[in-house]
Amino acid sequence: MSHGIECCFLINESTASPTQQQKNNRGMTLKKFSLLTSVLMFLTACADSLGWLSRPQDPKDRNYRIEQVRFQGGDADITLAGELTMPFGQGPFPAIILITGSGPQDRNETIAGHKPFLVLSDFLTRNGFAVLRYDDRGVGESTGTFSSENRWKPTLRDFAQDAAAAYRFLQNIPAINQEKIGFLGHSEGGYIASVAAEFVPAAFMIFLAAPALPLLPDVMATQVADIARSQGKSQQDIEREKALCRDLTEILRTSPSVADARSQIEKRLQSHGLTRAEIKANMEVWGSDWGRHYASYDPLPAFRNFQHPVLALFGGSDLQVSAAENAPVMKSLLTNPESEVLVLEKLNHLLQPSETGRIEDYILIDTTIDPRVLNAISEWLSGIL
Repeated sequence: MSHGIECCFLINESTASPTQQQKNNRGMTLKKFSLLTSVLMFLTACADSLGWLSRPQDPKDRNYRIEQVRFQGGDADITLAGELTMPFGQGPFPAIILITGSGPQDRNETIAGHKPFLVLSDFLTRNGFAVLRYDDRGVGESTGTFSSENRWKPTLRDFAQDAAAAYRFLQNIPAINQEKIGFLGHSEGGYIASVAAEFVPAAFMIFLAAPALPLLPDVMATQVADIARSQGKSQQDIEREKALCRDLTEILRTSPSVADARSQIEKRLQSHGLTRAEIKANMEVWGSDWGRHYASYDPLPAFRNFQHPVLALFGGSDLQVSAAENAPVMKSLLTNPESEVLVLEKLNHLLQPSETGRIEDYILIDTTIDPRVLNAISEWLSGIL
C-alpha cells in the first residue's frame, strides 16, 4: 500500500516454459509495487515540471480557515505535523480525521501527481466539516522514523495510536463538536481507523477502497492475481505468484523473530529468481514488524465491534482491493442500521474513473476522485449527522 496504494508483489516477466526461465536464471519475477510507483513518481516529476499534468480538482482558492498544526502522536517522542481546515464561523463543527494508506505518506496522500486528501479536505470543509490531515510519522514535517535498516518501523498499532492522538487533539479545540468526530481511511487506512476506534469513541467511520479481509494472504493474493491478469499473464504464472504470497505469509506467521523471518524470506525470494534490488525492496516492506504483524492480523473483530455508522465505498475496477471479495464481507460485519456499503462501478483503487483499474493509468487520469465518491460521502454524512 505504498504511496497511497497497497504494497504488492507484481509479476515482472513470464516465459514460455519453466525450463527457459531457469536458463535465464530469472524465475517468475515478483516486484514490490513501490518499484513501479518509483517509476510513476519519476514520470510524474518530469511531466509536472513540463506542465503536462492536469489536475483540475486541486483547489485553487481555499476560502476557509487553514491552520498548520502540530500535536503529540501515539508515542511521547512522536510529533505529528499537519493541517486543520475549518469553515469560517464559531462552530462547533463536526470533524473528520483523514488516515492514509500504507507506505510513507504525506498529509495529501500524494500519488502520481494527485493529492487525494487535499481534494477531500477541500470538499468536506466547503460542506461544513473541520478536517485534519497529517504527515505519517517519519514523513514530511512529522518526527520519528518510518524506515531504517531496510525495514518499515511502525506497525498497524503505531498508526492507530497516531490516529487516536489526532482525535484527542481535536477534542481540545472549542470550535469542534466533540460528539461528532470521525475517521476517514483510504486503503490500509480502513484497518487503522477500525483499530483507532478501539482507543477513542469515534462517532462514525468512512472507508475508501479499504479491505475487509486479512491483508495477508487474502488481499495480497487476490491483488497479485488481478494485476497479473490485467497484464495478460498466464493462469499458471498467476498461481505460482499466489503460492509465493502464501509461502511468505506462512514464514512471517511462524517465524520466532523478524530477523529469522528476513533470513527465510530472502532465501525464498532468491530461489524464486528475484534480483538483488527486487529482494531489497520486498524485504523493506515484508521483512519488518509491519509485515509480521499483518501475517497474523484478523481485521474482522475490529470492524464487527464498531457500533456506530460506517460508509464503505469500493471501486468496481479496483485491482488492489477487490470489491467482489471485500464488499460482501464488509457488509456482513457492519451492525449499525445507518451503515452502508457501496460498490461504484468503473472506479480504480484511487477512486478515479477507470474501465480497467490499471495501475499504470493513475498518472494519466486527470480526475483525482470521481465526483460520485464525493457526492456519496456528502449525502451519507448529511443523513447521519
